[in-house]
Amino acid sequence: MGTREACLLAVGAAVAVAIGAAVALLATRLPPARNPLPARVVRVDGMDRTFLVFAPAGRRAHAPALLVYPGSGETADGIRRRIAPTLERLAGQQGFVVAYLQGFESHFNDCRRLAPFSARTERIDDVAFSRAVVADLESRDGVDRRTVFALGYSNGGHMVFRLALEAPDLIAGVIAVAANVPAGDNLACTPVPGRPPAVVLVEGDRDPINPYRGGRVTIFGFGDRGNVLSAEESARWFAERTGSARPSPRRVLGEQQGRVALEQEFGEPPHRVRLITIAGGGHAIPQAAYRYPRILGGTYRDDAVLESALRFVQQEISPLPLGSSSPR
Repeated sequence: MGTREACLLAVGAAVAVAIGAAVALLATRLPPARNPLPARVVRVDGMDRTFLVFAPAGRRAHAPALLVYPGSGETADGIRRRIAPTLERLAGQQGFVVAYLQGFESHFNDCRRLAPFSARTERIDDVAFSRAVVADLESRDGVDRRTVFALGYSNGGHMVFRLALEAPDLIAGVIAVAANVPAGDNLACTPVPGRPPAVVLVEGDRDPINPYRGGRVTIFGFGDRGNVLSAEESARWFAERTGSARPSPRRVLGEQQGRVALEQEFGEPPHRVRLITIAGGGHAIPQAAYRYPRILGGTYRDDAVLESALRFVQQEISPLPLGSSSPR
């Protein structure tokens, strides 16, 4: 074996160790299991794909649905353990169904050209998977496919960008946490005609993985996933698809242990793009129940951010709460 080959193997091993360590950190910090949900299975491109469904009792007919996409190396059960206290409380109060989707080898084929994981290199069709999940929810849970939303974290956040661009007929609104739009040379998604969904970006300005001000995404220096725009450029990028990227003034949504949540809309009223910045926040989903490992940066421990994001995207179907029976 030559020197070059030995170096490449050493670098590959270091990347695997770094990514494995980051995944292990998340796995060791899992909260106790909630009421377990049986896995559902759909067949997509000859493969069995799985997901978990929380369907609150007493929900109305033709309920809305929220699809949830975990981050790199994370499972559907893992993200559920972290954010279910918030999401399933809101689902019970407002009558929507929550589906937690499992990635292929714990990743989704997102919009980043340089993403190195197998879901990307093997061209896994996660849009088709999402459509199959929605069809299952419509058939078994009475979900109204016109009122489907998506929330994704990290790699899952990049996956909901793909849905926003390539499946606007399927998704009424997306919430992307800890994910910025890929830069032009790294963008692998092609927008299709159709009314763009409402978009909320939730970004920590001290995120050690997804750079708030734009640049290269890595796992602590390893596992290059290419360049992304800044958080504000990402919001402007989506707003320009609706005709205007004019920003509104920032306003304070809340403060928690020295971290401040700031909201800002882009475009003309009625606004359809919102950026929520967590000043002092890291690579974490803001919610009250769970604190992410400190290596990922600070966690904003309050449910107000997700509640605000859900209210913003739900305006796509009605000015009334998600539990309303008014059609879009």
